[in-house]
Amino acid sequence: MSLHNKKTQKISSQDMPNRLAQARGDSELDLLITNVNLLDVITGEIYPTCIAIGGQHIVGVGLDYADQKSARVFDAQGAFVTPGFIDSHLHIESSMMSPFEFEKATLPLGTTTAICDPHEITNVLGGRGFSWFLRSSEQMHQNLFVQMSSCVPALPGFETTGSDFPLEEMKSFKDHPSVLGLAEMMNFPGVIYADKDVHAKIEAFDDLNMDGHAPLLRGKPLNAYLLAGIQNCHETVTLEEGREKLQKGMGLIIREGSVAKNLKTLAPLVNDFSSPQCLLCTDDRNPFEIAHEGHINYLIKELINKHGVAIHVAYRLATYSAAKHFGLKRLGLVAPGKKADLVFLKDLKQVDIQDVMIGGQFVSELHLEKSLQEKLTASQPPLENTMKRVPLMEKDLTVNLLPGVYNVIEIVPHEIITKHLVLNFDGQRFEQEDVLYMANIERYGKGLPPALGLVKGLGLKQGALASSVAHDSHNIMVIGTNAKDMALAVNTLIEKGGGFVVVDQEKIQALVELPIAGLLSLKSAEEIKDGIADLKKAFRNLGVTLDEPFIQMAFLALPVIPTLKLTDRGLVNVTNFSFIPLEAYSTMCPTV
Repeated sequence: MSLHNKKTQKISSQDMPNRLAQARGDSELDLLITNVNLLDVITGEIYPTCIAIGGQHIVGVGLDYADQKSARVFDAQGAFVTPGFIDSHLHIESSMMSPFEFEKATLPLGTTTAICDPHEITNVLGGRGFSWFLRSSEQMHQNLFVQMSSCVPALPGFETTGSDFPLEEMKSFKDHPSVLGLAEMMNFPGVIYADKDVHAKIEAFDDLNMDGHAPLLRGKPLNAYLLAGIQNCHETVTLEEGREKLQKGMGLIIREGSVAKNLKTLAPLVNDFSSPQCLLCTDDRNPFEIAHEGHINYLIKELINKHGVAIHVAYRLATYSAAKHFGLKRLGLVAPGKKADLVFLKDLKQVDIQDVMIGGQFVSELHLEKSLQEKLTASQPPLENTMKRVPLMEKDLTVNLLPGVYNVIEIVPHEIITKHLVLNFDGQRFEQEDVLYMANIERYGKGLPPALGLVKGLGLKQGALASSVAHDSHNIMVIGTNAKDMALAVNTLIEKGGGFVVVDQEKIQALVELPIAGLLSLKSAEEIKDGIADLKKAFRNLGVTLDEPFIQMAFLALPVIPTLKLTDRGLVNVTNFSFIPLEAYSTMCPTV
């Protein structure tokens, strides 16, 4: 199935004559919006107009529709209107919400389209997890596109996943109307050095979109990555890196998630000339920040008010630029033939949303809450416990440190890259403070011993934090000051089927359960938000200085993000993609 036949792309041949008659003025409209000021994201102009709607689509724009007969007339009372917002790359699993709860939380914030990669649940459950997202997309009002997860696991041979997602199975989903193309190709070395299996995936999907993932990639390696057909990147870390990617024709997806925050760094690259190649995404954003700050609406507001981006350019990035990039020809504009996905605002600069429309229906009239449980049940979510691990003992997580020099992961606040430290340990303490024990525990029934490591930058003074969200294979990650609390934290997640937990003095201080694949909650966004608030209070009481330690922890396991990471199989030097020991070298004299 080509892009032409994907969801939102066509007005049916049966429907077209009716829409043309409405556009010509020969037929009654379904809805006429009057007294509205259109922000034109192409020209930058703002002007009063009317919007004529038939079915799910805009059939006409202009004051000449003001007197046309309509089944319903909506007086916008001078509100501004823009196209619906598009999140160009995200993992719904990182919100901890089911797709239906995500829709309920973000659709009223103007996110009418989301382009997701469910590689988190696919790493855990394979095609069963991926197909659940497709089934969910079929029932949603929000335009949910599901990119084909390309790297399961992210780096073969370096981590244990719960399931495979081979090419033949991937190809079986290719023609689904919600699949726009290949999701982020994280194995960029495989792309650059012509790995046979990697390029088989690229060839299979080269008639659709191909998303990238290339942090810090520059020069000739970047040229090779682009030559293979990769179209965009959401992992850009530095200004010069972003400039080079734009110069070479790459779509620059500017991310502002709960941890990885690149808006401030990359905003200077955004102007009238570059904006067609710049898009916005959240990647990983949790319900707490969605509730307190927003979603794509928050990114638009930040661009305008903190980074001096022109209003029409900021909205362009969230609408037309994204639609154009992904070939979504009926999205991204308030114009004839486009889907009636609209955002009504009291104030453009403050992104003060008055109402949202999706497919010609006001979101405020959809009553998403009432149908949520029914849709969730009908989607047949995978509910089995994926924690196939026997409980651990304190000794399993004990790191016996002798005097020596050790490889230590250093967390970089607000980034998912890490630093590689080599620190001296004199038998009592490290040469730097805030070095903690950590472990990554395989949870898929293989019985591998815990991989042990050291980490700096969390600020934890006592107790332990554990999570079943550890990108992308989602084994159990735990960080702590002592093995006893670490074991209790891990065993709690094994018993509960996954989640986030804070432990201190052998007592559970806070817990959020994630029973779907150890990644997603069955609770409402409001309940998840409250649970995160409890976690925040608990870990701050233990000295944690990071805003989002659990999300930051999750990326300490991802071996395709520089520089040093810990998978369930050991420490990975991401610079040269090799396993390295915990002890860099010993300072003890050899025995004779």
